Amino acid sequence: MKKEKNITSEYYLKLCFWMMGVLNFMIVIFLTLTIVLTQFRIARSQNASDFLAKLMVIPEKPGMRIMIVMGCYLLICLSIYIKGKLSEDFSGEQKNEWLLFLNVFEIILVILLMSTIDMAYNGIIFFVVAEMITHVEKYWSRLAVLFATFLCYLVCSYDLVTLLFPMNSFEIWVSFYSYNTERYFLGMRTACNVASLVLFLIYIVILLVEDRKENERIKSLNDQLQKVNQQLHEYAEEKELMGETRERNRLAREIHDTLGHILTGISVGIDAVMVLMDASPEAAKQQLETIGGIARRGLNDVRRSVRKLKPDALERMSLENAIHQMIEEMSKGTNTKIYFVSYIDKLRFEADEEETLYRIIQESTTNAIRHGKATEIWIRISEKNEELIVMISDNGVGCSEITEGFGLKHMRERVELLNGTLFCESMCGFTVIVKIPIRNSERKGGEEDD
Repeated sequence: MKKEKNITSEYYLKLCFWMMGVLNFMIVIFLTLTIVLTQFRIARSQNASDFLAKLMVIPEKPGMRIMIVMGCYLLICLSIYIKGKLSEDFSGEQKNEWLLFLNVFEIILVILLMSTIDMAYNGIIFFVVAEMITHVEKYWSRLAVLFATFLCYLVCSYDLVTLLFPMNSFEIWVSFYSYNTERYFLGMRTACNVASLVLFLIYIVILLVEDRKENERIKSLNDQLQKVNQQLHEYAEEKELMGETRERNRLAREIHDTLGHILTGISVGIDAVMVLMDASPEAAKQQLETIGGIARRGLNDVRRSVRKLKPDALERMSLENAIHQMIEEMSKGTNTKIYFVSYIDKLRFEADEEETLYRIIQESTTNAIRHGKATEIWIRISEKNEELIVMISDNGVGCSEITEGFGLKHMRERVELLNGTLFCESMCGFTVIVKIPIRNSERKGGEEDD
């Protein structure tokens, strides 16, 4: 609705301006033709010498007067058109320099035109200034221009100008005609002056109203912008808090997964050492060395988790090798048989996908040994319908009702961050099934080619 109002105000502003242009053209032509026709009638009359005696200066040639008036007015209109184009196509100092030059040029043309018609009409000042004032943006600058305009209007009157420069008044020209015709010409000139002034005042009123509306619109936009900025600020704070919460949860998952894996391996390994201590001290010593290696590598994982880095094994080797190393350490430390099979040629995924897979296998095997008392664990990785499927099952005691603890909950969170799903079931042990969409477009393309 506001846009329609702005368009309407702009339309009325342009309409009023061009009405001023047409009216001023008609007035200038009317006065010029009146003077020129009077000159011709005086030349053909019998008392030309008596009338010429009344004139203060010898008039110009009629043809020259018409050419000067028409040329000045056409050049003024051309200058106004050029300034409109400059406002659309240019900006900055170059635009201001051209506007200043054209404004001075228009003022010179106005002075020449008014002197050619013997200062019979000075309302054309309003027409030129009305266009100039549209290029003045500041409110107080516009008021200064308006004040200067009315001052020039008063100064550029016949009575004041003739104090310095002698001219033939319009009253002298029309005095050649009868009394009624003379009153008609003078009345027409007065009406034209009033009409020009009224149109100028209407134009200024519309311009000021448009400025007020524009200021209100800018103020409204500023208020909306402040509200949006406030909302963005609140959103940024909320986003930061959410990021901190996600990061805390991530670190909690990392530390839980790593410490759980380490402590489970150490706990089960120590139980095995206690059994072997008396029967085979040498085997117990080897078992302690394995436990020590698990503890040291686990400590590196904890440190890297705190530093927001992926597991140490994934930094040093591929995902498949990291899984094999983890299985080997877990098997040696706990005497649990872990079987791993991959139906995918190369386990190459995005970094966050590889880390999620590694942590899920790590947490699942740890839970199977710690809670399920499993002695055998099977890990299978396959791919179907552009989804990565990981299945970890064991022969442990299972559970009658699945309750998500800290570990299982964070496994699900990891998977959901990758738009995947996690499913658990407890039948003849415990089984974890994970499905994750594969994002690697190169991998998809390669598989389609195969």
